[in-house]
Amino acid sequence: MSNRVYVGNLSWSTSWQDLKDHMRDAGEVQYAKVLQDRDGRSKGCGIVEFTEVEGAADAIEKLTDSELKGRKIFVREDREDGKRGGDRPSGEGGEGGEESGDRGDRGGNRGGDREHRGGDRGGNRGGNRGGDRDNRGGDRDNRGGDRDNRGGDRDNRGGDRENFEEGSQLFIGNLSWETGWQDLKDHFRTIGEVSRSDVAVGRDGRKKGFGFIRFETAADAAKAIEELNGVEFMGRPLEVRLDNKA
Repeated sequence: MSNRVYVGNLSWSTSWQDLKDHMRDAGEVQYAKVLQDRDGRSKGCGIVEFTEVEGAADAIEKLTDSELKGRKIFVREDREDGKRGGDRPSGEGGEGGEESGDRGDRGGNRGGDREHRGGDRGGNRGGNRGGDRDNRGGDRDNRGGDRDNRGGDRDNRGGDRENFEEGSQLFIGNLSWETGWQDLKDHFRTIGEVSRSDVAVGRDGRKKGFGFIRFETAADAAKAIEELNGVEFMGRPLEVRLDNKA
């Protein structure tokens, strides 16, 4: 097990110092960070690194469902340990170290996000004239665009449609307009290994408020439905269910 944990359902007002102070109840904290979007706004989640693995284990056991700044948080092992660019400081850091790491994290994600969106927009041509003004009803009115969106993703990823396990792909509804594919992927990686993440984009380049997640296994997909359906992410409770069109 890693000595780092992912903390979700944070209040927008929670700072890295608030998070660090709260997590000290489980052990000595080496580093705490609240993840932010490109505009510097909190994503409602963060990363905490303990000095010892035991601290991370105690945090998961003791601090899940504890209240911080008016919200019950959830704590899980950070499955992205070592994969996020620039979010591991050389020392305990503090606010300066946190901001520097966050800039590196956002910088690493921007290139992938732009590249993915370019392919996603290309895949979305030719469908979804009806639009999706209601996020929660988006999958009913956008079957055509959904098929096109997946087509674009096949082009980007080399045609892996036939190789995924049945029941491993999910439809994610009621996304915030600010949510990108990387945000979505990071959130669902708290459950298991994610092989694909998409946020649907219209012909005008605007997000439609829904997306898709594909796990390596159907078991992780089922766990995500159980644990993340209705849980707030970036200011909205997510709709998480099996993608019946996969």
